[in-house]
Amino acid sequence: MKNSMILLGFIITTTFVDAQDLGNPSCDSLLLVSSWSKDNVKIYDGCDGNYIKDLADPGVLDGPQAMFQDNQGNLIVVSESNHKLIKFDQDTLSNPTTVVPSTVMENPITVIKKNANNIYLGSYASNEIIEMNTDNWQKTGTLLSANNNKIRGIDIGMAMGPDGHLYVPGYDSDSILKVNPNNGNTQQFIPSGAHDLDRPRSVLFLSDRLLVTAWGNQAIYSFAFNGQLLGTPVTGLPGVAGMIHDGPDHILVTSDTLSTVRRYNINDFTFETIIPNRSGGLTAATFVYRLTKTTQTTSVTDIKQAWLTGIGEIQDNQILVNPLSITTGGAFGDQFNPAEIESQAWGALHLEFSDCHNASMTYTSNLQYDGIPFGSGGYSITRIALNAASDDCQQMGMASTSNRQWLSGTFYGGPSRNGEGFTLDYLNENQVIVTWFTYLPQ
Repeated sequence: MKNSMILLGFIITTTFVDAQDLGNPSCDSLLLVSSWSKDNVKIYDGCDGNYIKDLADPGVLDGPQAMFQDNQGNLIVVSESNHKLIKFDQDTLSNPTTVVPSTVMENPITVIKKNANNIYLGSYASNEIIEMNTDNWQKTGTLLSANNNKIRGIDIGMAMGPDGHLYVPGYDSDSILKVNPNNGNTQQFIPSGAHDLDRPRSVLFLSDRLLVTAWGNQAIYSFAFNGQLLGTPVTGLPGVAGMIHDGPDHILVTSDTLSTVRRYNINDFTFETIIPNRSGGLTAATFVYRLTKTTQTTSVTDIKQAWLTGIGEIQDNQILVNPLSITTGGAFGDQFNPAEIESQAWGALHLEFSDCHNASMTYTSNLQYDGIPFGSGGYSITRIALNAASDDCQQMGMASTSNRQWLSGTFYGGPSRNGEGFTLDYLNENQVIVTWFTYLPQ
C-alpha cells in the first residue's frame, strides 16, 4: 500500500525527520554513549541498542564526556581533552560548532543545568565550577574557584539535590562535596576515605536516596540524604562510571572497562545489557544520554481532498456504483467524532473493463461544493500493481476467468492523473466496494 500511495501522489504533507530518523523507525529515541578512548560519541538505537553510527568526524571530539541539550534542543558534548564544548544541530546531529573554546576551562568534564538558560560546568584539572549562559555561551560567575583544596578531580556526574545544593564527586579525593549555589559555601557530604569510597564518578538522586558510582570499588553506593550509607546495591561492575535516569524505575550505567551500558531496575537492581560490550567499537564508555527523536513538519495549505465510496454492482465486465457517497463533518486525529459524520449521495460511477487491468471510468454528480458543481466526465484508468487474482486473470484472459476477485486492486488514470485514484475491494460475485480518492472542485 505504501508504494501505491507514492505512485498515486497521496502524500501531500511531508514530515522531515532528518538525521535523527535513525535506527528503528518505531523507536522514539537514540542512545548516545561517550567513547572516551575513541574520541567520539557512538549512536545506538534507543530500543534495541543496535549500533548505528559515530556522531562526529575524526578530529572534532577529543575525550568526550558529559552531554546535554541546550534550550534550543541542540546536543552539547563536553570534549575534555581539547577543553571545549561542541554543539551539534538537534535535527541533523551534524554541523559541529565550538560554543565554549579551550580558553575558558581546562579539562571540562561535567555539566548540570541550573535552569533552561544556564549551566554549571566543572573542570577535572582545576576543580573549578563556573556558571555559563547558554544563549551567548558567556561565563556569568564562579561557583567554586580553581585549585580550591576542597575537592580533587571533579568527575563526570555532579548532580543537583532536592535541597537545591550541588553534589560533586571527587575522583582523586575519594569524596563528595556539597556546594550551595547561592553563596558558594561548601561542606564535605562524604569526606575523603569515608565508607572506603574509592574514586567516585557520578551522583544521581532518587526520590528517597542518592546513588554514587564508585569506580575504585566496582560498585554503586546508596546513601541517605543525610550521608548515611545504606548499602551497595551494585557490586562487581568494573569501570562503573556514568549514571542517568531512564524513566521512573530505571537507570542507565556505563562501564569504561567493559565498554558497555547496563539498564538497572532501581527497585531490585536487576539489569539488562542494553549496549553490548564494545558494540560498534565502543571503548571506555564514560557517559550515556538518551536523545528523544524530533521531527519537523512543513506547513501545507489548500488541502481539498475528497473520498467517494459506494458498493458497486458487477454486470459482466462492468461495475455500476449508484449511489456513490461523500462524507462531511469529520476532523483529523483526536478531534474525530463519528457522531458528527454525515453521508450524502454524491452521484453515480460507471467502470467498464477492456481487460484485466484497464477500464474506462465515467461519472455524474448533482452535488456542488462552494458553488462549483462536480459535474460529469470520465477517463481511462489502469491497475498500478498485480496481485495473485489479477495475474491469473491475465494468464487466462478476462472472458475465461470465472473468479471475479481479479477486480480487487488499486487503479489510477496514469501520469496525467497522478495524485488521485481508485481502490476496488471484491465482496462477492456480484459486489465490489469502490473508493475514489479525489479532490473538491476549485
